[in-house]
Amino acid sequence: MPLKNKPQKVTLSTIESVTGVSKSTISRVLNNSKFVKPEIRDKVLQAIEDTGYKKSAPKLQIGMKISRITLVMGDYLGMASGFYTRLISQIKEEAKELGLAIDLVVLKNITDPEIVSKQVAGREAILLLGLDTPEVISTIQAHQTPMVIVNGSDLRLNSSSVSPDYALGGLMATQSLLDAGHRNIKLILSDYRYSLFERKAGFIRALEGAGIVFDASQHVLDLEDYAREKMNDSTLADLISSGKAGMDFGASIVLPHAIANGELKNVTAAFCVCDMVAISLIDSLTSEGVKVPSEISVIGFDDLEISSLTEPPLSTIKTNFSTLAKSAVRLLVTEIGHGHDYSVRLNTQVNLVERKSIHNLIT
Repeated sequence: MPLKNKPQKVTLSTIESVTGVSKSTISRVLNNSKFVKPEIRDKVLQAIEDTGYKKSAPKLQIGMKISRITLVMGDYLGMASGFYTRLISQIKEEAKELGLAIDLVVLKNITDPEIVSKQVAGREAILLLGLDTPEVISTIQAHQTPMVIVNGSDLRLNSSSVSPDYALGGLMATQSLLDAGHRNIKLILSDYRYSLFERKAGFIRALEGAGIVFDASQHVLDLEDYAREKMNDSTLADLISSGKAGMDFGASIVLPHAIANGELKNVTAAFCVCDMVAISLIDSLTSEGVKVPSEISVIGFDDLEISSLTEPPLSTIKTNFSTLAKSAVRLLVTEIGHGHDYSVRLNTQVNLVERKSIHNLIT
């Protein structure tokens, strides 16, 4: 039923008074945002109809304003990790430019939905860093909190995400080895996460582009599988699969065993899924008297600061952290402000950094 004694001018304050719903949420309803529960949306729309409120396009295009973004990550990612240290630093700079405060939530237990729910409850907006398990994503989505995943992906694409173009990076890394004349190339990885799997996809694409038929048994050394099947170490394998085996995914433990077991015999080059795995590989090879790059060439991924200090300096794929942070923050703000009712998956640029860890076989 229409309300009696309608005010001469119906405003957002009127709708707020009638519904008990905040102006920011009302704005999200008016802008068709996906971050509103259906029952709240229906309540607001009914009040709009009852009061005769007229949407003012110029003002409501601004949508909901936020004052704070919460960064959510798992503690197993390692706060000392160069990748996330640099990413967080760039996010802080971008947020500062937009007048937004930043705080951090470290999830100690990502397998308990109740604990995760308590830690993320009441947040204005979330950037989920490198953590894309379906359980965590769905728990945050249940709060209807605006969220963008950074360095990860919602496989169902109910939430937007921004990542470096890992498939392209994997292709570029492998292509650099192919261009140097290498054909017996091994990919060293643990592919328990979407971003790591994408690097493998780029690796396969590069091989196939060079006319090389991909054979996982020949071309891949999976750290988790090797620990479980060749080392009979299920504890280490479980740590690797859960991301708790260190920044190199347990490579410093697995690779010495693999090298001694002849897993890299006849391999002339290795593409490591990240710089820390590549550094562990170089250390392991050096300990066994294998020279890098003259006997085995190595390339990594991430371009961590330490990568230029290895012996030899490591060739790698560089992530543009400024672009990644800017894209993530602005996508989150845009989704909130303009009420997108759709999600997107964005990739940011990567570049090849050539140093001294690749030997050119073409003379």
